[in-house]
Amino acid sequence: MKYASFKAAILMIAAVAAAPAGASDDPLEFCYEAPKDLSKHRHVKLWGTYYHTKIAQESKDGFDLLDAHDKPIGPKLDREDWCKAALEGAAVIAMPDGSNVIVNVRDADGPSQVNCDKYYPHLHARARIGMRHTRFFKVTSPKVKYGYGIDNMPLAAFRTIAVDRRQFPIRYRSLLFIPKLKGRKLTLHDGTTITHDGYVFAADTGSGIRGHHIDFYTGFVNENPFPDLAGGASHTFSAYLVKDESIRKQLLELHTDTTSGDK
Repeated sequence: MKYASFKAAILMIAAVAAAPAGASDDPLEFCYEAPKDLSKHRHVKLWGTYYHTKIAQESKDGFDLLDAHDKPIGPKLDREDWCKAALEGAAVIAMPDGSNVIVNVRDADGPSQVNCDKYYPHLHARARIGMRHTRFFKVTSPKVKYGYGIDNMPLAAFRTIAVDRRQFPIRYRSLLFIPKLKGRKLTLHDGTTITHDGYVFAADTGSGIRGHHIDFYTGFVNENPFPDLAGGASHTFSAYLVKDESIRKQLLELHTDTTSGDK
């Protein structure tokens, strides 16, 4: 969820970071067959960007991550990492004892706390002001590795996409097949190589996403993995809204966490 959580409020941009100990990427299953007849599925022309989960280091002299009741949830981050976590909606924090803590944006309803304007001067003033009020929660579910998208849906590297909150032309929880993505070899953060089957699932939204724009989620990978697909509005590509309920249900299950509870 970026301020999409910040995806619920703006388009998030990736940032460079080093991996904490123990933060490896598990290979995902990319094993579905392409649709036999694409003419039976709705064709859409899209353009894309990408976003990832920030990996940060705990800072003893940093800013608290406050919950809905303005109580610290544990780790602290320096100003830049705090702002990046607020922007991107989630962060994995490497603690001094070698453990990792996953935090997620909850909302932007608390008192003003951290001014992030110098890092994101290009953002709309309302978004920058809203970011100062970000509140977080600690993720404890064993199923969640990167954080949540909207509605506490666990993000999945190279599977999740964020779409227009108004649900046009792609509805939230839709299944999408992208021919140019099929067969693409991609390297996960831990060096594992996967071959994509072309399917992505709309499990996130953002007010910075409009119309035919989608945002690819890349896990801990913070460099553009496919500039021809996530290269901005000047790089359009074909995609198909696939009505395959079997695949859609499986990818919905991948993005479902029944233990998330009320944050």
